Amino acid sequence: MTKYNEMNATQRNVYDACCNGWFMGGRYRAHLNGSQHDFFADTAHILAREVEPWYAKHQERHAGGNLVVKCVQAL
Repeated sequence: MTKYNEMNATQRNVYDACCNGWFMGGRYRAHLNGSQHDFFADTAHILAREVEPWYAKHQERHAGGNLVVKCVQAL
């Protein structure tokens, strides 16, 4: 795991959104300007690692959009 102060802006944005939306293990939904995707995770770090590639892929089309990650179904 990369230390927070060593993360680039994209990684930091994803990590912050995942930690802010973290409740407990379960199903999470990431939203970015109308695009959304579901993820399953047991920890906030795993969630951030899963969301990052999806966010990077959609970031170009939705530049400047806010990433929101929220718990949809807790385990």
